[in-house]
Amino acid sequence: MPIATFRSVARVLLTCAVLAMGATTALISSAAADDDDVTLPYCAALPLPHGTIAADGTACRPLDVKVPNGMLHLAIAATESQREHGLMGVAEVPYHQGMLFAFPDGKNAQRDFWMKNTITPLDMVFITDGGAITAIAANVPATAPNTPDDKVARRSGVGRYVIELGAGEAARLGLAPKVRIPIPPIPAE
Repeated sequence: MPIATFRSVARVLLTCAVLAMGATTALISSAAADDDDVTLPYCAALPLPHGTIAADGTACRPLDVKVPNGMLHLAIAATESQREHGLMGVAEVPYHQGMLFAFPDGKNAQRDFWMKNTITPLDMVFITDGGAITAIAANVPATAPNTPDDKVARRSGVGRYVIELGAGEAARLGLAPKVRIPIPPIPAE
C-alpha cells in the first residue's frame, strides 16, 4: 500500500476512533446526569414538576413508589413546617400524585391528621415502617378556609408514614389495609 494511501486510511481510522470516544463520553455524561437526579432533594409540594424544576424554581425529584395498580409519585413532608402545611391550599391533587408525611421519631405510632384549610377531599393512608398499610381514611371532606377548628374533619391511624392522595385515589391504586408498598427510609426532622 502506498504511504499516501496508508496515511489517508490512518486518518480515517483515527477520526472514527475520536468520534467513537466522543459518543461514548456523551453517553457516559448522559448517564451521569441521570444518576445526579438521585442526589436531588425530594420535592416538598404538589403538583410535582414535569422535569426537575419545581414551581418555586428549586430542583427536586419525587419519591416514586410501586403500588398494586401503578406507580405513585410523592412529594415529601419531612420537616415540622412541611408537615404542618401539608396540602393546605392545594386545589387538586393530580392522579398518581400525593404527599408522604415522614415523622422524626421513626416509630409506628398513632398519627392524628386534620383538614385545616385543605380545600380538596383526600384519602389518608397510614403505613408502618415496614411498608404495611394499617388503615385508610377514604374521602375525608375538604375544609373551607376560616372554618372553626372544631368543625374541621379529623382522622387517625397508626404508622410511621402517612400518604395523602386525592379522594378515591387509594382504591384506584389498589391500596388497602395489609397491602405492602416499598417505602425507603425517609429522614425526617
